[in-house]
Amino acid sequence: MAELTGLVYGCLFGKSSWQAFLDRLAETLPGGKTALHYHDVTSPVAHLPYTSGFSDAEIDQFSKHFALVNPWLPGNMQAPVGQGVTGEDLVPRDQLIRTEFYNDWLKRQAGCETAVGITMIREPTHTLFLVTCTSSLDVAVNRRAADLYTALSPHLKRMVDLLRKAHITLEPGQAGQTLLDAIGVGLIYVSENRVVRSLNGSAERMLASGAPLRLAADGRLGFQLPQTAEKLDQLASRHGVHSEPHVSMIKGSDDVLYRLTLIRMTSDLFLELLNGPTVAIIVEPMTTERPDVRQERLMETFKLTPKEARIASGLLAGLSPKDMALADGVSYETIRTHLKSIYAKLHVNSQAALVAMLMR
Repeated sequence: MAELTGLVYGCLFGKSSWQAFLDRLAETLPGGKTALHYHDVTSPVAHLPYTSGFSDAEIDQFSKHFALVNPWLPGNMQAPVGQGVTGEDLVPRDQLIRTEFYNDWLKRQAGCETAVGITMIREPTHTLFLVTCTSSLDVAVNRRAADLYTALSPHLKRMVDLLRKAHITLEPGQAGQTLLDAIGVGLIYVSENRVVRSLNGSAERMLASGAPLRLAADGRLGFQLPQTAEKLDQLASRHGVHSEPHVSMIKGSDDVLYRLTLIRMTSDLFLELLNGPTVAIIVEPMTTERPDVRQERLMETFKLTPKEARIASGLLAGLSPKDMALADGVSYETIRTHLKSIYAKLHVNSQAALVAMLMR
């Protein structure tokens, strides 16, 4: 899991590629063949920009015909975004094996029996799937793979959100520092002992203007939260192990809320022995409008209390209720209680409807 997560962020930073990620993901299942599948309801041809294990002929046949008769597609269009599923979750096997798709493409051409996948993006006209076809009929093995996809989902979503915010396509080799600079997100590469190796322009500006970290004269990085500093030390240690990215929500001295994401990067073993591990730190300011200005506007316009305005402001900045609970040191239920009060005042019944009204 940690290796795959590192490859996901490596795609974002230009340190790896989608191909490397798909190749490694395909290895997690017997006879695995993996693809990014872009489904456009307005196009009769399926698009698979990156694949691993499939032959050109298999991809060509799928794109031109078998994608249209894929019995999993209707179920995929209903499955929750971000939740890993197996083929059997979508179509019972006794039905699948009677289909043209199974007999003429999945079994005969691809040499597979089923698949595991996840919906990364779903919009009215298009959907992006990540799918691995496999020869495995072991229900337990395939279910563990689906759970792995679910665990990877938040990191895939983060990367795709950042790429889309920068208005670029999923091309390999993008320069991560330049990409994140374009959308005002800081990127810092740190080695053992918290020594900064490099940082982009956005990170430099944040360090100078009150972000919840600081750069000492000796080139070492410091944090407001001791827990974040401890996690960085663990991730950057030569004796440490790859682990899940660490995410924390911290308010800076500029009164802006920041999300810090720490990821230990996957690198060449020899270079890591020579130079030590590298940890990437993504620094995301959660608003482009001063918090006090936005909250005053919400209080005046919608007659919200200061606490309600703070929560509504957080939603506009892209925070989830769990994010806000973590940042404020309160329970999730406390945030939910305030949200219910906001819903009642504005006569809405969902976060999506609330955000839509607040943005008018």
